Amino acid sequence: MKIEAEIQNLNKILVSEDKFYQIPDFQRPYSWDKDNVTTLIDDLLTAYIESKKSQDQDGKKSQDQDERYFCGSLVLVENKKDDKLDVIDGQQRITTFIIISCVLRDMYYEKLKENEKNLSLIKESIKGRFKEEGGHKKSKLLTNVKYRSMFKNKIVKEINFKETKNIEKEIPDNRYLQNAHYIKFCIEEKISEDFIDINEFVEWLFSSVVLTVITCPSEDNAIEIFNVLNNRGMPLSPIDIIKSHLMQKIKNNEEDRDSFRSTWDDIVDYLKRSDFNMDEMLRAYLHYNIATNPQKRLDKELQVVFDNFGKQGKDPIQIIDEIKDFSEAYIKARTKDDKYVYCLRYLQHGIYWHSILSTAVYQNYSDIDKLKSLLVAYYYQNWISGATASRIKQTSFNVLKSVKDNESIESIKQIFVENLKRFSTIETFKENIGDNWVFHRPWAKAILLLIEYFYSDGSSKNFIPINSMHCEHILPVTPTDEWKKIFPDENIRSKWTNSLANLTLLSERKNSQASNKPFKEKVEAYNNKDELTTEFFITQYIIHLEKWDVSELEERKKILIYKIMKELDLFG
Repeated sequence: MKIEAEIQNLNKILVSEDKFYQIPDFQRPYSWDKDNVTTLIDDLLTAYIESKKSQDQDGKKSQDQDERYFCGSLVLVENKKDDKLDVIDGQQRITTFIIISCVLRDMYYEKLKENEKNLSLIKESIKGRFKEEGGHKKSKLLTNVKYRSMFKNKIVKEINFKETKNIEKEIPDNRYLQNAHYIKFCIEEKISEDFIDINEFVEWLFSSVVLTVITCPSEDNAIEIFNVLNNRGMPLSPIDIIKSHLMQKIKNNEEDRDSFRSTWDDIVDYLKRSDFNMDEMLRAYLHYNIATNPQKRLDKELQVVFDNFGKQGKDPIQIIDEIKDFSEAYIKARTKDDKYVYCLRYLQHGIYWHSILSTAVYQNYSDIDKLKSLLVAYYYQNWISGATASRIKQTSFNVLKSVKDNESIESIKQIFVENLKRFSTIETFKENIGDNWVFHRPWAKAILLLIEYFYSDGSSKNFIPINSMHCEHILPVTPTDEWKKIFPDENIRSKWTNSLANLTLLSERKNSQASNKPFKEKVEAYNNKDELTTEFFITQYIIHLEKWDVSELEERKKILIYKIMKELDLFG
């Protein structure tokens, strides 16, 4: 058997009756999280909408290969012993697509019944068409042995959706089921927003979403290819293509070519010295230019931008000079010593604020300080309320366009307000800040650091890397007998242990010294252990207390929430 490579759609990958997959036991567990799956769903639905617009405009279905949505690669080995294909690379994608099928089956079964072909696509992408000897249909994917039963019972058979805003809390140990809920929420949000016909979407999903499928005769061949793929040994990257596209427009002028290459290399080096890369910066530059959500790959979108520049009379030297100027604004926006920028740097979906703030610096926006405060408030409220990327995406581009057009800060604020009201984000944000499970949230450290930066109007701090400090429980998770005397009621302890009021910031050394010791010994560690007082204002407050009990927790909760609301509750 030779190594075979073919571009295949989901119909051929998942629905073909002779294809069944398994995850080898040596593979790491399924690891995609909320950001991965919601970004994929948002991109799929956006690509479908754009495809439908194009189809409606043309009056017929386009056969252009660019209409296909490429979704990476699958590297497989034919396992003749098990009569399955071992997934060497692409576990995250193929598992997620099967979860998507299960979500669509359980959300839209009645609507899919209206089109038996689509219902069959969904069913047969989860289980094969024919029954085995035991009377059960064969699952399309076997996850690794440790998680096989969990995947089969909680996803493949039927998904028991919970009505909850706190997925990580309600479903703490099942990444498959967590992601099924995130996918469900994202689909519901997007479909209601854009009036998508679910049957038309399913038809597009299985026919237009494609992967490069590489089938190898042996595991050694597959792992070799996997390593090549991950070391970028494949054809030109989007950045190479962009560079080549611009240089091709410099006709027979070696001096201009040299000047272009020199400026390009200067930009790459300048970004590298600041720990940034060309890809991220060019993505922000693209957002600045089109002020809307890109529908194609970075290089394809930028080629259109550059071709339009050419029609306006700009040559490649002028274009690369503009890119250089924008890269300087981009670096300045992301590295400025500023409390708001520090807070923004902790966000998960950085590309949105990178693009907006870089545009503001580049355009010399008139009210940039107020803009930064609104960006922190908006993105933190969404993060804390558990919003998906799709909820903030369009609003981010609307704000970027307003900044580019130098609209007033009040009109920009109104864009944020409309989005927050539409999804009741402010209410959810306030509920989550005040609940008793803050420690386990992905934003716990970030919100404590926000308080730290704004602890008082005159306080001054350098940027604190989020992994350089610890989130310390004052009342310990595993309390000693002394702590139990202060908090004898287990329900009271449970209520406060992981709440915001009971958390503070410490260096690794101070955290180790404090451990789960009695309060006075903790204070000693915070204060002058090794003749060094904790650097964190938020913890220095605790040093001056005589005790740590419910009354102190209630008081500290008021103080911390007041400080949070002062910075984040800006939208009325």
